[in-house]
Amino acid sequence: MENGPVTSPRHSVCNGFIRSWLALTGREVRLLQAGDVTTERPALFAISHPPVFLHALVLTTAIDPPIRCLLPSNLARGPLGQFIARCMGIILYEGDQPNSEAILQEAIEVLAGGGGLAVFADPTANESPEPGALTSTAAMLAWRSEAEHPGQRLAVHPVHLFLPESAMQSREILIYVDSPLAVPEGESTPPSSGGEMQSFAETLESRFRENAFQLRPADLEYFLTDLEDILRTDLQEDWASRPEWKQDTDGFVLSRLLMDWAKQTNYLDPGRLVALRQSVEDYRRVERRCALRELQVHETGSLADPGWRRVLYWLEALLGLPLALYGLVNHLVIGLVLFLAGSFKPNNSRARSKEWTLRGALILGIYIIQIYLVAHWLGRAAAGYYAPSLPVAGAYLWRYWRLVRPQIGLLFISLTIPRLTRKVKRLRHDLLEGVDRALEGIQ
Repeated sequence: MENGPVTSPRHSVCNGFIRSWLALTGREVRLLQAGDVTTERPALFAISHPPVFLHALVLTTAIDPPIRCLLPSNLARGPLGQFIARCMGIILYEGDQPNSEAILQEAIEVLAGGGGLAVFADPTANESPEPGALTSTAAMLAWRSEAEHPGQRLAVHPVHLFLPESAMQSREILIYVDSPLAVPEGESTPPSSGGEMQSFAETLESRFRENAFQLRPADLEYFLTDLEDILRTDLQEDWASRPEWKQDTDGFVLSRLLMDWAKQTNYLDPGRLVALRQSVEDYRRVERRCALRELQVHETGSLADPGWRRVLYWLEALLGLPLALYGLVNHLVIGLVLFLAGSFKPNNSRARSKEWTLRGALILGIYIIQIYLVAHWLGRAAAGYYAPSLPVAGAYLWRYWRLVRPQIGLLFISLTIPRLTRKVKRLRHDLLEGVDRALEGIQ
């Protein structure tokens, strides 16, 4: 395989398939550059993200001219993965680090041929000042390339990725190519550790921690505080369900492992942290909705306690509905005339006594007209029954609208509370499971 830029026909075909797949899935890759990535000299791209096969493919299609990636062979699974890796010029190595001299030499020859090489960050990086293993590998490759091929003017670009975990989070895959680092002039046989190469690795590691997509310190602290509260709530519910359990959550704080993981993920894989923060916000939103509905129900007093009062409200809602509808039909004309007369306006300029006199006269007049029409069409006997039903139906319509209807609304709201409570628990369980899975990957 060629050591310079990847230009084979099968690479072009595979590259086209990857671009088509990204377009079909609605993902747009945006390349953001702090400066021009020149094509006139070799470039080493130090990726501040743990190695992922799909991300390597995205990088090879986004950066022009195409680059080659160093990647663990276990990420290219199966014959198809191996075939795509060969087509895209990915250099696969065994184990967690590229320790084979043949692999390292192949990578150096890529740079010597004027090509681009991408090295991913160490997935076990931590907050210590010491650089991660693959950061040291990137520094060593840059050092050896300069030493073995003096005068080639190698450019080392820190690269930050934002890879959303779901389309709802974002449909854009962002690649930020930072300004290049200056590589110190190496020796023909660079030292294995310490000295200028170690200093360069530490500089590169510090640039990793300046990830352009990471959460701000205040946002990260807010996320950790929220996560601590959610964990405490989960423990309280779990322990409260055990009658003989004596332990409580007083003094509970997040473990050092979890806090270090959050800080590490913030600069190595901010997309995952943003997804978890979105899960926290979804949980909080449903929790607030559930708490608000519980407050609405409990503020009514009698509705807060299940029993005969609740049964009476349901009976009145069902049995009183026909009478309320009867009153509504017979008072539609009255309501329409009062509305057109401006009686329902909050800034009505008429005096209160005059307003009520007008309403009373209007209601009485329309009652007389309706009774007359019933007597004309159905006879005096029907009108005799109809006349006293009008004020009774009107009074009950007022009661149903002002008193029963809000209570029935609250009863329906109370029926949704158990479903929301189950949803809150499920969202909390899914969130904590996601955190557990992430912690298992670093233990």
